[in-house]
Amino acid sequence: MSPLEVTTRPDGGRAVLRLCGELDVAGSQELRVHLNEARREHGDHLVLDLTDLEFMDSGGLSVIVACYKSATAAGGSLVLAGPRPIVRRALEITGLHRRIPVKRTLQEALATEPDPA
Repeated sequence: MSPLEVTTRPDGGRAVLRLCGELDVAGSQELRVHLNEARREHGDHLVLDLTDLEFMDSGGLSVIVACYKSATAAGGSLVLAGPRPIVRRALEITGLHRRIPVKRTLQEALATEPDPA
């Protein structure tokens, strides 16, 4: 298993968090910490780059849902970018792809203006 690695960078008034490895129950708390730091430092508009995320379980999905709710409640937004088929399937099975915007690539996510849900 590849442990979760998260890097954050600002981009046009948003924080872009790149997730690499596996987002499971062990990495969920680490992601929560990174998301909270990103919101404090860069504001409530977030993009999660899932291009290099190899796996995501229900613990990871829960953290993403909680972040979506809190960011949008604060007038911000959350967009998911570039999920691999296995991660996209988890989003589709749970119906989250209908609630949280999912873009095919990071470039597509960054090409759109931040829009609160």
